[in-house]
Amino acid sequence: MSSELAVPARLDELTGLATRKVGERWLAAQVAAAAEGDRIAVLHIDVDQLKEINHALGMQMGDVYLNRIAQRIRRCLADGETVSRLGSDEILVVVPGIRQPEDIAAVVERLLVRTGQPIELADHTVLASCCIGASLFPDHGRTVNELMRHANLARRQAQRLGRRRYQLFTPELLDDGPDALVLRAAFHGALARDELELLYRPQLCARSGQVVAVSAQPRWRSSRFGVMESGLWMGAAADNGQIGDICQWMLTNACRHARSWFEVGFGLRVVVHTSAEGLLDGKFLDRVNVALASSDLPAELLEIELTEDALIQDHRHTARLLEQLKARGVRLSVGGFGSGHANLGHLSSLPLDVLELSDMLIRECLDNSRLQAIIRSIIAMAHELDLEVVASGVSLRQQADYLRQQGCDLLQGSLWARMEYLDSASDEAAD
Repeated sequence: MSSELAVPARLDELTGLATRKVGERWLAAQVAAAAEGDRIAVLHIDVDQLKEINHALGMQMGDVYLNRIAQRIRRCLADGETVSRLGSDEILVVVPGIRQPEDIAAVVERLLVRTGQPIELADHTVLASCCIGASLFPDHGRTVNELMRHANLARRQAQRLGRRRYQLFTPELLDDGPDALVLRAAFHGALARDELELLYRPQLCARSGQVVAVSAQPRWRSSRFGVMESGLWMGAAADNGQIGDICQWMLTNACRHARSWFEVGFGLRVVVHTSAEGLLDGKFLDRVNVALASSDLPAELLEIELTEDALIQDHRHTARLLEQLKARGVRLSVGGFGSGHANLGHLSSLPLDVLELSDMLIRECLDNSRLQAIIRSIIAMAHELDLEVVASGVSLRQQADYLRQQGCDLLQGSLWARMEYLDSASDEAAD
């Protein structure tokens, strides 16, 4: 085979990056050539939101998104650093010349900043982001397989923490929890064993500081794996076909708890999140009616929070369902706005009450003038549409002050973690 014919096989067709095999060969060569004291960083990068963009906007837009992220990463690299596509939404970067583990943070920050700029996809603005896991030669392994495996474990941990996160490998990650098959089997009977619980996170009025609503967050208290947040097991529930059952359980229990607070004089709204799968399976309205009827909760104290995906996937069906929920008296909100691919044009034709700003916007808002401009614009346009705005992910007093100054209506986040409580502690919430 001629060299001209061999070259294309070394490049990924979509991104133009080197293929996985080439990337691994480069890493092997770096490891083999390393002198005593040399350190090499292996970065396993996961491109956030690609699956959601493929579903909502189509594979072509997903390809455009992935390619733009890949080119940003390539342009970000210094001499001697290499990049290759591992497959799907995963990219490998190898960085030689690391003197100490702390040096990796500077490389990662450079990548996160460059990849985190908004991307225009047709008439949609997507706040792009990546998660990065890292391992270090020779600290975390001396072979390609060890380094790749440990960087992948770190990447998975970064994803658990949320979007635009970084994790350096630690030995504790080797005990990385159950694999998918074990988790699916273990979760199958979780509802029947009464192992799920609801944690309630407060939403405060930005002006008065009073708690006006609580957001229900499901957790699995597994006898085998301990307490697990929903992000760790919701995929297993989906694979088991249990999303509908989880949805009914959440609605029923959240309404029951809200009714018990209402009876003692605390008329707090309860916010229940639902995924696109839970919303669009044809049974959601019945589930809401069952929950309200069984609890006797006033409908205006229930708020359904939808994802951006649910608004876009089947707009006509979603609009019809939301009109029915609105006629029932239920409040409606869209969560995580600004991190995905919905725009305010999608919202203008829907009977929504509340827009939740993504925690991705809030996390960096104090030091990023572009994010501040986006936040100001979203709040102003949401108010023009007569929507309340809630900011999630508020962790600093300065963030709360800034959002209050911009006219944000409600605040939620770890700054008020001491006010979180379990469903079993409703008596404490009244104190």
